[in-house]
Amino acid sequence: MMKQKQRTAKFLTAIIAFLLIFSNIDLAIAGETSTESIPQTPKEPIVVNGDNVEYFQEKKMVVGSGNISIKYKDIELTCDKITVYLDTREAIAEGNVKVTQKGAYFTGERMNYNFDTRKGTVLTGHFASNPFYGRAEQLDKVENKDTYKLERGYVTTCDLDNPHYRLQARHVEIYLNDKVVAKHLVLYIRNVPVMYFPYYVQYLKQTKGYVTVMAGKKKEWGYYVLGSYRYHLNQAMKGDAMLDYRTKDGLGLAGGVNNYHDFGKMGKGAFKVYYTKENGRGDDNDHPGEIERRYRYQLRHYWDMGEGTDTVALLEFNKLSDADVIKDYFYNEYEELGNDPDNYLTFITSKPEYTSEFLMRARFNKFQTVVERLPEYKININNMRLFQNIPLYYTGAASGVYLRKLLPADGTVQKATEVGRFDANNKISYTMQFFRTLNVAPFVGTEDTYYSRTLGGETNRIRTVFNAGVETSVKFYKIFDVATNFLGIDINKLRHIITPTANYYYTHQPAIGPEKLTQFDEIDAVDKQSYIAFGFENRLQTKRMSGGQLKSVDLATLLITSDYSFRLKKDNATIYKQRFENLDLQLELIPYDWLYSVSKLSYNTKNSAVQTASIDLDAAITNKWSVGARYDYEKEESGISNLLTADMMYKINDKWRIRAYETISLFKKSVLEQEYTIYRDLHCFVAEMTLRVVPHNDEAGLWFVMRMKAFPQTPIGLKQTYSRPRFGQAVSHTGFTD
Repeated sequence: MMKQKQRTAKFLTAIIAFLLIFSNIDLAIAGETSTESIPQTPKEPIVVNGDNVEYFQEKKMVVGSGNISIKYKDIELTCDKITVYLDTREAIAEGNVKVTQKGAYFTGERMNYNFDTRKGTVLTGHFASNPFYGRAEQLDKVENKDTYKLERGYVTTCDLDNPHYRLQARHVEIYLNDKVVAKHLVLYIRNVPVMYFPYYVQYLKQTKGYVTVMAGKKKEWGYYVLGSYRYHLNQAMKGDAMLDYRTKDGLGLAGGVNNYHDFGKMGKGAFKVYYTKENGRGDDNDHPGEIERRYRYQLRHYWDMGEGTDTVALLEFNKLSDADVIKDYFYNEYEELGNDPDNYLTFITSKPEYTSEFLMRARFNKFQTVVERLPEYKININNMRLFQNIPLYYTGAASGVYLRKLLPADGTVQKATEVGRFDANNKISYTMQFFRTLNVAPFVGTEDTYYSRTLGGETNRIRTVFNAGVETSVKFYKIFDVATNFLGIDINKLRHIITPTANYYYTHQPAIGPEKLTQFDEIDAVDKQSYIAFGFENRLQTKRMSGGQLKSVDLATLLITSDYSFRLKKDNATIYKQRFENLDLQLELIPYDWLYSVSKLSYNTKNSAVQTASIDLDAAITNKWSVGARYDYEKEESGISNLLTADMMYKINDKWRIRAYETISLFKKSVLEQEYTIYRDLHCFVAEMTLRVVPHNDEAGLWFVMRMKAFPQTPIGLKQTYSRPRFGQAVSHTGFTD
């Protein structure tokens, strides 16, 4: 009897398939185990799988029940029961409905969906689109777009059924892999309303949140609160609106905007403005009660003018109220870029044969020392072979510029030096190779420079400089057939490469010495010289498995460089003194994937002493331990800087981590800075509690910060701003002086 029913079912399925093919109906139906679609029709067929699927010819309708599954293009729909209308290609799904598209999914008890228009509605549903989760009374799939609309629901990054927090809104739009837009949004912590936003946008491809609040205490500011709100006017305009408050006398409310624009083919950039008021600063201020307005304006723009031109344009404009405003209010930016921003407009053209640049540089802040270029045009001709059968090459450079050096204003008098200058540099080189490993390239060149004025008041002078030299290098290597895992170092053969270089450079006595010229840049500093630049590189390599195949990796690299200088008597080539200049060494070690170390040393041969030295070490020993350490030594006229910095992180378990950080002055035998942090994983948040002590500045603080896992750059809590040394950076970037 059972076999008879199965034969009958197969027969009916065949008859239905035959009717569908010849009636241009593009729905494929399946029984308990069928997964085949019907190959026909100009439209993509709809495949229905389920425990029980029935076709009603007169009504042109298919009804299925039990483990229903439909895959259509990039959408997969599962449910307990479904009804599909063949004429309209509409479907009604009921019971445990789940729609999955591009990693996002939506669930509910009932859904209406049209396979042609790709529009659908889910009633009382849940959704997940990483990193967001949520619920709504109604979920709508928008026609022909990867867009979903939620009515009277909430979104959160917490995946619990009862989330720790939620953003509840009347209307939410989700653009898959792009952004989430909400209107009339209320932030709830558990069931307590905390904050209201009339409009909120979160782009899924960025990790920074839209509201940032930082509070704390600082010696220069007193107690403070720093807040910012990220806005998106449209695809071309977005940014951060800032509102800050500081309690110290003379301060108060301050604010600004960091606006980022993207005009497509017309380029992209940023406009930043910040404004505050404060009483007179410093002990030498004659009017301590006088209100001082402090501000910064910045405009930056980059424009790629198209493939046909191979030209890019860059614009940067900075207007500051004083020399310290960036240092006082944007210390991280000051550390990275300094306190001396530039003002320029340039057009750079890059061709295979040459690179040219048109530059305008001007001063807009009177407290700066600036060499204005009004304007400058320069061109660099790339290495060009002159003859096909002869390895003779030409390189050249030329520039024309009107220079004006402006010093900081001294009362009402402003000092300036103005010079017109044209420079042409030409070089001919010849390359040779001996024994397949020795490369020799002699060269000769001239540099002619026109000056409209010299320091002595002479006008229309031409300086001619002759230079020559030879560049040599040789490469040796040997392969050792070694395969071992000694001490866990994975070695599959060893290759030792030795590359010594020796380059000789000679510059004849210029017709006009640098002491007779205003020093604008390196062109004016050209002087007689004769030296050999030595270099010696040792590299040790092995092969390790990567991407299913063995690839070469560096285990160790040692680089030694030094210049051997010949001192010449003035106006002739007689050598009267010769010696090595600074000796520089760099050693880079990467024995394991988790361990990296680089050491640098500069030895001053004139003083017979080490000038600078540093050692960097970064290690992630296990998934629980990570350690970073840096040692810095620098000898200057003002004294010796001798710093040791250490940063250690330990993961106790999945919930708790601890971190310790210290900076120590070995020369003074004192601690410059200490930090101890405890991290607690709160499912969708990470809580941080940090104790920071700066003994030499009598500062101590304890602060608490909450960070969303989905958007780790969004801190909320109490924190004091500061600048921590980063491993691999120079000592001057630490923010400390010894």
